[in-house]
Amino acid sequence: MQFEMVTTQAQLDAFLASLDETPICLDTEFVRTRTYVARLGLLQLSQNGRITLIDPIAVPDLTAFWQALDNKQCILHASSEDLEIIRQHKGDLNFTLFDTQIACAFLNLGASLGYAKMVEILEGIVVDKGESRTDWCKRPLSEKQVNYAAADVLHLTPCLAKLKEQLIEKKMYRFFQEECQTTLDLKMKKQDPEKAYKSLNNLFKLDRQGIATIQKLAKWRLQTAQSRDLALNFVVKADHLWLLAHYRPSSIEDLRRLNLGPNEIRIHGKAILAIIDSVNDQDPKTYPPLVSRLVDFPAYKKTLKSMRDVIQKSADQHALPVELIASKRVINEYLSWLWKLNDEQRQHAEKPKLLTGWRFELVGHQFKH
Repeated sequence: MQFEMVTTQAQLDAFLASLDETPICLDTEFVRTRTYVARLGLLQLSQNGRITLIDPIAVPDLTAFWQALDNKQCILHASSEDLEIIRQHKGDLNFTLFDTQIACAFLNLGASLGYAKMVEILEGIVVDKGESRTDWCKRPLSEKQVNYAAADVLHLTPCLAKLKEQLIEKKMYRFFQEECQTTLDLKMKKQDPEKAYKSLNNLFKLDRQGIATIQKLAKWRLQTAQSRDLALNFVVKADHLWLLAHYRPSSIEDLRRLNLGPNEIRIHGKAILAIIDSVNDQDPKTYPPLVSRLVDFPAYKKTLKSMRDVIQKSADQHALPVELIASKRVINEYLSWLWKLNDEQRQHAEKPKLLTGWRFELVGHQFKH
């Protein structure tokens, strides 16, 4: 397989000058262990059959490359983590996305079909995935590694051509385009530090002061992780946040009794205790409301089953994976919107996924909205 390796600024400039308006196939290799932001190890691109690998360690300033993606058509497979990296470096996602994994889902080839399986089904070619768990930031990269990386963009254009043809025939191409744009929009949504606690487990077991405590701790943990470029659990483990909110320790010795890690205590102990103290001093009327579980609503099991039946019927009718239309999380998002908010709150809240776009058109219109 032939490809060009870009390791200097001059090579990058020459490559960017050669780009035209035809779609660009794009993939990233990265390492995510202790850091908040994934470490970019390699960029793979293909345009008009020409494969180029860009080494972001050898060429650290990729500003011109990110800008060159503006208003382009970009083909990726299973784009979620790639889009996170692009957004972190580029600041936006100002291009048109064609995600071949999403296309495969609309053709009922699988809700989350892998790249190698897609290539095997559509092209009859077996792709070697042996280097998927490699350290892409370690240099030098082996011949096997770079060949593996190049193969990740080799088949995207021919696969998309076949997928597009089948999507148009199935009258699903518009829905596919919409889902790709929704994917971009979701990746551009900034995380609200005030709501960072909502993704944590067992919130329903906390009293209102506990909710106020975990809200402040989760906000502090997120901002600390971002400022120090540390994975969240390398600041304080998620389970430990719950213990802190439930027991509300008041001394370093209390933290030790809760079995917090030595580094958690040494580096962050004083900050944690200060946050807990600040909530103790807060007017209880300002504490957030208790967190209720959907499973505790009397009608939950019956409603969940009836909704799943409706969604399954639609999935069968349109030959779609049921998970593509609505996973349990998407159904729960809808039920939380319906049951946990009053009429006025629903007016101002963001509509659940099930009541927007193609999902509403196919099945969501059958539910209360």
